Amino acid sequence: MSASAVLLFFFPFGVSALAESISTGAAARITTSPPAGRAVLESNPLLTQDHLYFWIAKWQRRLALEDWSIESKIVRVWDLPERAVANIHWSLPNKKATIHVLNSVDSSLHRAEILKDTELSIVHELVHLSMSKLPLDPKHTELEEEAVKKLSVALLTLGDSKK
Repeated sequence: MSASAVLLFFFPFGVSALAESISTGAAARITTSPPAGRAVLESNPLLTQDHLYFWIAKWQRRLALEDWSIESKIVRVWDLPERAVANIHWSLPNKKATIHVLNSVDSSLHRAEILKDTELSIVHELVHLSMSKLPLDPKHTELEEEAVKKLSVALLTLGDSKK
């Protein structure tokens, strides 16, 4: 398939995304190194849905986001934006959000680092959600992303010191 055919196929999706109301949003936590991927799925996955439920409940409480309904999904690398390890989509009017996190089989991290990094991703996406009411320029998200990264790391570090 030619590049122009691919662009024509995906163009309507991009236009419809731009046409969405300002009250819906999305953000993603990006990695600097692409996932390596593992050829075979693990029979006993390192990352489980129960991990996500626990972390979301914990950080939703800490960030005072209890009035939100937040779903989570473990997804494969091709279900996330390029270089992303997690993302979030939300609807302000409905107070609903969905967080997608990278399946551990697609991670380029060492096994010992995956769970800690995934919790950081959950915190990162929830910080985006807590900032969702702010008037941000969608054409210039780099400052928001920088602030969210710093806040997420600080919160997770602070949370670890409270144990």
